[in-house]
Amino acid sequence: MERKENENPDRLSSFSDDLIVSILSYLPAKEVAQTCILSKRWRNLWAIVPSLCFDISNWDGDSQKFNDFVGKFLLKRDGTTDTQIFRILCQGIMHICDNFDPVYSEANNWITYAVKHNVRILELFFCGNCALRFPVSLFTCKTLETLKLELNNRNFMKLKPSAVHLFELRNLHLVRMNFANDNLEKVLVGCPNLLDLTMEKCVLNMSEFSCHSVQRLRIVGPYTFNKTISISAPCVQVLVLKCHMVVRLF
Repeated sequence: MERKENENPDRLSSFSDDLIVSILSYLPAKEVAQTCILSKRWRNLWAIVPSLCFDISNWDGDSQKFNDFVGKFLLKRDGTTDTQIFRILCQGIMHICDNFDPVYSEANNWITYAVKHNVRILELFFCGNCALRFPVSLFTCKTLETLKLELNNRNFMKLKPSAVHLFELRNLHLVRMNFANDNLEKVLVGCPNLLDLTMEKCVLNMSEFSCHSVQRLRIVGPYTFNKTISISAPCVQVLVLKCHMVVRLF
């Protein structure tokens, strides 16, 4: 039986470049790059995808291959295209690593790239015990609206932010980070328009802190040396507490 003409049309060919790029934004960067071999039309579309997700699990935890891929991807990407979403996922793979791990040595360059390309949503997940220092530009990024950090119980101030000025930041999600004394306060003061604050499994070695602009506050499974913590949050509308300490909200 003869197949009718146009019985199985190539629907992707009818899509606009903008629509294809939008679809590619939902894929991991490794798969995005692989689309360049599909046809001449697809050869350069990967280079203008605005949402980037680099996941080390796509490389079976091989730090060197992952590092080489990210570096080449960013080098060959269209430099005029903004980076709306930038994710680096190194969870559950590098439980044991040293200070010479290539992922950690290059992390600064990747984050700097995202900041220079006007990143709006930045999500960084690192495990292991490597020394990690973020670029100063991260803490003064003028376009950053959402920041999510999971850093395996590192002290935030050891990331060496000389100052925190994130005036556009609306959402801050912190996982497994250490805060002591007034460290958290210094961060929140530098985010005057913050609306949503989530802290999961963080060490909160303090008796009080303030988050004056926050409307949605979530504290889940914190570790603390104090049985009571006082929080000044006059604008809070949604409060989620899952912890074994007394929280005084005022």
